[in-house]
Amino acid sequence: MSGLAGLAVEKGHKVTGQDKAYYPPMSLQLNKIGISENITEKVTEDLKNCDAVIIGNSLSRGNDSVEFTLQNKKKYFSGPEWIRKYILDDKIVFVVTGTHGKTTTTSMLIKIFQDNNLKPSYLLGGIYEEEKISYKYTNSKYFIIEGDEYDTSFFDKRSKFIHYKPHTLIINNIEFDHSDIFENIYEIKKQFHYLLRTMSKKTNIIFKKNDKNIEDVLAMGCWSNKKSFNKINKVKNIVGDHNLENCAAAMIAAETIGISKEASLSALEDFKGVKRRLELVCNKNFILYDDFAHHPTAIKATILALRQKYPGKKINAYFEIRSNSMIAGTHKDSFLDAFKEADNLFIYCSKNIEWIEKFKNIKKYCDIDAIANDILLSTENVDIVILMSNGDTTNIINKLTK
Repeated sequence: MSGLAGLAVEKGHKVTGQDKAYYPPMSLQLNKIGISENITEKVTEDLKNCDAVIIGNSLSRGNDSVEFTLQNKKKYFSGPEWIRKYILDDKIVFVVTGTHGKTTTTSMLIKIFQDNNLKPSYLLGGIYEEEKISYKYTNSKYFIIEGDEYDTSFFDKRSKFIHYKPHTLIINNIEFDHSDIFENIYEIKKQFHYLLRTMSKKTNIIFKKNDKNIEDVLAMGCWSNKKSFNKINKVKNIVGDHNLENCAAAMIAAETIGISKEASLSALEDFKGVKRRLELVCNKNFILYDDFAHHPTAIKATILALRQKYPGKKINAYFEIRSNSMIAGTHKDSFLDAFKEADNLFIYCSKNIEWIEKFKNIKKYCDIDAIANDILLSTENVDIVILMSNGDTTNIINKLTK
C-alpha cells in the first residue's frame, strides 16, 4: 500500500491514509513522500472528506472505517483494482509471481530494464536498493510489478495478480502457503490458472523448469508462449542458488523484448539487492544479515546461501514465528529441516503456539531482550547471525548492534 500511495502521488493525487501500525522500511518511505502516519482504524476527517478509498486486503467487515465507507456510499477500490484501472491500462506489463523470490526477481528485472535505458515504471513489495524506493511512475511503456497470490480484498477473493493483465508473466515457483486463505495447494494452482486464462496468444509465460506444481497449472490450460528457466551458473555479487534462479528468470523475461543475455548479465553483475532480502546490516561485532524469509523453503535457501558464502563459519539463526501459516502449524513437518544448516537456532514468538512446544530440543523465547542477550553471548566477532521474519526487525537489530 505504501508503494501504491507513492504512485498515486506521482499521478497528481492528494493522498492520506491510516493503519493500525507502521514500521520500516515502508513507514520511512511514506514519511519521505510526505504522507503522515495515522495510527488508527477509527473514522478520520480525511476519510470523511476523501473522493475515493483504497482498501487494503488486511481489512474486513466490522472495521469502523470499512463500515463507514460502505454506509456512506464512498467510492472504493481494492489496491490491485485501482492500479489496473489508473496505472497499468496503457502499459506493457511484466508480472513476477511465485511463492518465493518475487521481490528479488522484480528488482532484477527493473535493474536490467534501467541499465538498457528503458526507464520502466514499477511497483514491488520491498525497497529497490538502487533507488531506495518501492515504486516509480515514468513515461515508459513498460511497467514491472510484483504479483502476489494473496487475496485482493474482503470483497474480492481472487489473487491480487489476476488484476494485472500481464504481457509477460514470470512464475518462479508454486508451493503451499497462506493457509489462512487457501485450504490446499490446489486452491493456489487454481488462482494461477485463472491468471493464465486472462492472457492472450501474444503474451509470454516464463516458468521454472521441472516444478511439478507449475506443470500442473500449465496443464490446466495455457494459450501463451512458454519459456522455461534453470539457474545460471554464476553471477558476480549474487549469493545463493535461489538467487541464481531469480537471475535466470529475469534474463529470459528481458529477452522477450530483445534485451540480450549478455546485456542482462552485465546489469545483474552490478545489482545491489533488495532491502531485507539477505541484506547485510552494518555491525562492528559480527556479520549480521536481515531477511524476510518465513516459509521453510525460503528459510532453507537463505541459510544455505550463507553457508556457501561463508564456509566454515558458525551461523546463528534467529527466526520469528509470525506469519499466519507458521502460527497455524501449516509448515511444522518441515520446520526443523529448514534450519539444518544453522549451528544455533533461536526461535522468537510473542504468542503461545502449541505445535512448537512439541520440539523439546529447541529453546523458544517470548522476550525480545532475553533472545537478544543469548544471541550476543553465543556469538563471536567472526560468526554470522541471520535474522528471519516477515515483520519488523528494527527492535532486534538495535539490540544486537548497540
